[in-house]
Amino acid sequence: MSIVLTCLVNFQEYILLNIEQLIKLNHKNIYVITEIDFFNKFEKYSKHIYLINKNDFNHSFNYGSNSNLDKNFRNGFWQLTSFRFFYIYEFMKKYNIKDVIHIENDVLLYYNIETILNNFDKKYFYIPFDSFDRNIASIIYIPDFNVFKTILDNYDNNLNDMYNFKNIKDKTGLIQNFPIFPNIYCSSEEEEFVSDNYDKFNMIFDAAAIGQYLGGIDPRNDSSNTVGFVNETCVIKYNNYLFEWNTIENIKRPFIIIKNKKYLIFNLHIHSKNLHLYV
Repeated sequence: MSIVLTCLVNFQEYILLNIEQLIKLNHKNIYVITEIDFFNKFEKYSKHIYLINKNDFNHSFNYGSNSNLDKNFRNGFWQLTSFRFFYIYEFMKKYNIKDVIHIENDVLLYYNIETILNNFDKKYFYIPFDSFDRNIASIIYIPDFNVFKTILDNYDNNLNDMYNFKNIKDKTGLIQNFPIFPNIYCSSEEEEFVSDNYDKFNMIFDAAAIGQYLGGIDPRNDSSNTVGFVNETCVIKYNNYLFEWNTIENIKRPFIIIKNKKYLIFNLHIHSKNLHLYV
């Protein structure tokens, strides 16, 4: 398997801590699609990662000229969160890369991705949902560029990256869930939906709400202390549960405790960008 990160237009310093964690977990195939002007910022990790110039692709989707999203907020934030998918597609197609995990730059993994390789049905794209209608592309699995092309052929340029994949899931049947909660505790149809595939993975994946609860939200959204933030959209309210950190094989790893039982958490979405506090 390979990990693909993107760092487009705006350099996000915390991507370096993300990479350090990936290396600590013994990942071998780490690709960063970025600006050639940013290459020097990754020099410390040159023996461990592959830098990919974002201008090396054909841009067959011509997404930039088709996007109707806000071009001005945070220097193109909303457009870039969608652009990344098209760059990843072009990368996978050009180099015939399969079995890709993409994580956002403020997402920390706590296990090597090879540990979950056999849990995927490779006909499908995987992404976490936190409600019936909303996905968070904090972590995604892409089996190959052909599946990804069908998904992106149905991408709606009028919707941001959090409200595209439910419609695509319904249209194509090619999307599966990363579970965000153990399904044995679900008490509603919507909770069961966001927990789908827990029996396959036997661990949960953080869309955003766990990291927001444990570490707060992006200080650009709220400069006060937001530790304990409860995501208003996520159907699972993580403030109802306890969390614990255990150091296993020299890696500090998070667990959720539900009815006195501990459950593995594969990743955390550190929305506050304070990644150094969670490694």
